Amino acid sequence: MELPKRAKNDRFTVPGKYRELERSVRERALKEDIPTLIIYAFDRRTSIGPFVMVQDIMIPGAPRALASAMYAAGFRKLRVVMQQWNPNIRPSQARIDGEIPELLLVSSMQIHSARAYELIRDAWTLGENRPLIIAGGAKAIYEPWDFFGLSEDGTIGADVVCTGEEYVLLELLDRILENKLPGEHIRSAFERVREEGLLNDIHGLVFRPDPPRGHPEYLIDTGVQRLVQNLDELPLPFDALGLFEPPHKRATLSPEPLPAEKLGKYAKVLSVITTHGCKFHCPYCPIPAYNQDTFRFRSPERLVEEFTGIYKRSGIRFFFGTDDNFFNNRQTVEEIFSTMAKAEIDRKPLGESIIFGTEATEFDVHKNLDLIPLARKAGLRSIWFGIEDLTADLVKKGQSPEKTITVFRELIKHGIAPMPMMMHHDNQPLWTWRSLRGLINQVGFLRKVGAITCQITLLTPSVGSRGYEKPYQDGIVLKRVAGKPVEDYHYDGNRAIATAHSSPLQRQLNMIAGYIAFYNPLNLLRAIPRFDPLWAERIFTQIHGMIGVVKSVWNARHWLYQLAVGPLEYHDGPPAPKYPLISPTRTIQPSAVPVLQG
Repeated sequence: MELPKRAKNDRFTVPGKYRELERSVRERALKEDIPTLIIYAFDRRTSIGPFVMVQDIMIPGAPRALASAMYAAGFRKLRVVMQQWNPNIRPSQARIDGEIPELLLVSSMQIHSARAYELIRDAWTLGENRPLIIAGGAKAIYEPWDFFGLSEDGTIGADVVCTGEEYVLLELLDRILENKLPGEHIRSAFERVREEGLLNDIHGLVFRPDPPRGHPEYLIDTGVQRLVQNLDELPLPFDALGLFEPPHKRATLSPEPLPAEKLGKYAKVLSVITTHGCKFHCPYCPIPAYNQDTFRFRSPERLVEEFTGIYKRSGIRFFFGTDDNFFNNRQTVEEIFSTMAKAEIDRKPLGESIIFGTEATEFDVHKNLDLIPLARKAGLRSIWFGIEDLTADLVKKGQSPEKTITVFRELIKHGIAPMPMMMHHDNQPLWTWRSLRGLINQVGFLRKVGAITCQITLLTPSVGSRGYEKPYQDGIVLKRVAGKPVEDYHYDGNRAIATAHSSPLQRQLNMIAGYIAFYNPLNLLRAIPRFDPLWAERIFTQIHGMIGVVKSVWNARHWLYQLAVGPLEYHDGPPAPKYPLISPTRTIQPSAVPVLQG
């Protein structure tokens, strides 16, 4: 089920309120000097696909955004850990300036949730000295109940789950610090304000109504967050660049974080917030509902300031915009590119100093082809297209073979790499005669018209989307394979867990065949005499893609074996929430079924 939306006139926070809230938290937090640990959970079992090597050199949006917000709000005794770099880190053994963290923030996508649960369980081993545990990220937004009842007796879990963005987190911290007594542990302060009902008016929280002893009867859900409309209110990440834990395999933290000027040695790509929102409402996508059908963006001047500051401080020059559809609004994209094209870094054009990539729909880029020369001058070097299916058998959002040829030709002409993302579905055969319906046919077509890379995923139920329940109701979603449960990490779009085909293994092998059809030695040889502005990129991605596909097959070997030997057991309906969600007024939320999972 999609996330509910606020009324149209009540979807945004009051302009300027974020900065005001930030100042309020900072005044209190600086006096408290609370040791704080942020951990971005990562499960390496999801390392499948041609881009498996990127995960270790890219800083995702969540750790960057959390670190920026917390530091700007006065939490200066702060460390940021990414499990890609620090897979063995344990909160129970982490010390910041010799102190046990009082505050632990765990961020997780659905596919990385198992690692997030492990971190929370480990923090509980500290007993009375354990930190206040706040869970967030995509998993928390759509399935907050799963962060509770992490032990057999139901006691262990997060103290509170943040189902919103930075604004919600700051509201929570402001309320706790406002009521915190001198010398009191922040967790004790949280427990007191919760018991007194002082969290009930902060929209975007889920927490137990009682002390954590045994399974909760229900959870309190304070409702849907309000969004910060002007993304310029969010802090720049400059100070956060010097808060990351250096890569290692220890369970403990290093004495000092990685200096900002050395961050670029390990992180080659940094995610940046540019725009949020998309006009399309694809049934498998939760993004429009999460953004409450709004479109938000940063000002061009703020983006240039961020690109310039990060480049000078860290040396990072590759940036990936966390856009849902960057070309969603022509005026916005034109103003951003115009400002970037005029900007300079040390008397050198910004567009020659940085490399910017983002996501967009083919439909919107096609409408704005006249902006492509300006985009290249601004530093745009690649666009990831959610094409899904060239023949529109799966979803229609303005894509077509003819538009693909036109768009790709114009991009390549100006040195911008087209990076299509395809989705293999049950109605698509592996290969067809004299048509583009087949997966291999489409992959071959994309290569011929100039695609630099090709990503292929399998249609998978996406929690929070309109189409989430139907595959479960149809009985086509795998529950157990070879006696082992299908877990969150299997929902990465790289595994055939939802198909009406008689052989999920065949669908899995189709995806692998599609990758091999794009990344192979023959296509590498074909790319060598293809001299165009993207010649080097095409050679590079072919080589790395072949390596990635080999690694992916190896990483998926156990899954392939399980699909082959079976048996296969399917869900007979959508999973129910682990615990009922109750509003502070004790009214059951319509989106929550008050039934415990067996």
